[in-house]
Amino acid sequence: MAALGLAAVMSLTAVACGETGEEKKPDSSQKDQTSQADGKDLAGTTIRVYTHTGNRVLGEEKKDDDGNTYRDESSAYLAQLAEKFTDETGIKVELNVVTNEDEIRPLFQVEDPTVDVFTCPNWSLEEWAQYTEPYCTLDEGREVYGEYADAMPNDGKNIFSIMPGRAYNQAVVYNEEVIKAAGYDEIPGTLDEFNKMCEKIKGNGVTPISLHRVENWPLATVQDFAGYVAGDANVFAECLKTENPFSEEAPFGKTIKMYTEWKAKGYFEPEVYTDFGVAMDSVAYGKSGMMLFGSWVVPQIQGRVPKGTDPSIIKFAPAPDFGAGRYVLAAPADNWAISKFSENKEAARQFIEYIADDAQFIADSGFIANKKGVTPIVPELYSIIDKQVEDGTCTALLSPATDDNTIANQDILTEAGLWADYKYVGLLFDALDVTKPDDWSAYDKQVETQNKAYAEYKEELGLEWKE
Repeated sequence: MAALGLAAVMSLTAVACGETGEEKKPDSSQKDQTSQADGKDLAGTTIRVYTHTGNRVLGEEKKDDDGNTYRDESSAYLAQLAEKFTDETGIKVELNVVTNEDEIRPLFQVEDPTVDVFTCPNWSLEEWAQYTEPYCTLDEGREVYGEYADAMPNDGKNIFSIMPGRAYNQAVVYNEEVIKAAGYDEIPGTLDEFNKMCEKIKGNGVTPISLHRVENWPLATVQDFAGYVAGDANVFAECLKTENPFSEEAPFGKTIKMYTEWKAKGYFEPEVYTDFGVAMDSVAYGKSGMMLFGSWVVPQIQGRVPKGTDPSIIKFAPAPDFGAGRYVLAAPADNWAISKFSENKEAARQFIEYIADDAQFIADSGFIANKKGVTPIVPELYSIIDKQVEDGTCTALLSPATDDNTIANQDILTEAGLWADYKYVGLLFDALDVTKPDDWSAYDKQVETQNKAYAEYKEELGLEWKE
């Protein structure tokens, strides 16, 4: 994720960004010929795309022989695809890199028409509906993307952001050399053995897990890891079934407590990394053993390994069995949305469909093409997980749909002041004083405070679980 603000936006019209390698042209069966014809009618139109995935515009960050960071333009896959799109349709593309949705939210709030397409994923459902042109109906999405359509941002009727890829998400991204030095050939299958591995890594003078705790968003993985703890991908919405979701007996409380116990044991970095790039560097260079993150992190870390090092030392494997089985989340990937205020909605749609038809671009981005009629290319990074899912030692949990229960739980957390930027995790995680890791009194008090607030606003809003 490039730390670039709007003041440092990179705009590319009919983008050319270094060597593209052999041109990857989808075969005719993978292209919607009607869409191509429509695109030609729009020749000369310019669409503006705002994306938080700066590595696909500028290239992956790498280190030169002197340790300086540079951008490898050969991996600027979105820039290359935009150039091909312009050549084929005559529609020009300006690619704008932003850090996150906070930087473009003001543009939507004033209904600025200069945003046509955007990728920032962390909107609330209310914001999706407020700022985004519905892409298709949910039924139409199911026809093209199957059951994965239900997990795309939708209100039960319309999908707001189409996600043309699918991925195994929220697992263990690790440096193979680090765990081998600790005596392990693979990520252990049980929590007890995982903790033992972390102790050995720590004993070697290496940080076991890189977290990057400047912000709350890196703790978002707790929301999916709670599904692994319970063996149920719907545990977020199922907070509605209790008044005490943050207690250790509940899946969310148990998962946050597990993360905080790792903190108490010194498994996370002793000093806060200045930004996420530095956190990724720590894994690439073997200063940290792993990250607990989604597949999107893997190619970014692989692109950062020292020169002369095989990038394949960065691998991706399921989390351990936390007591209910060993799981990995299967989810739609790569949000692409059209601004409600765009004056070029048809051209914007042509561009998104062009992306959805390009299996190689989706694979280069770290995902698997999922559109009906497009032959998928499976990235090598999924090989370990694929094998374990195939042999039954790991079970894929499909990311749940956003339904009334999910929205109700978000409403309660919002009213309780706990939803924004994953505060419900961050406040608990930060309550533990690492100088007194055996003293959980502040943590327990925060659990009580959050449970009380949750129960209070659940009652005030009159929200209960719906079967």
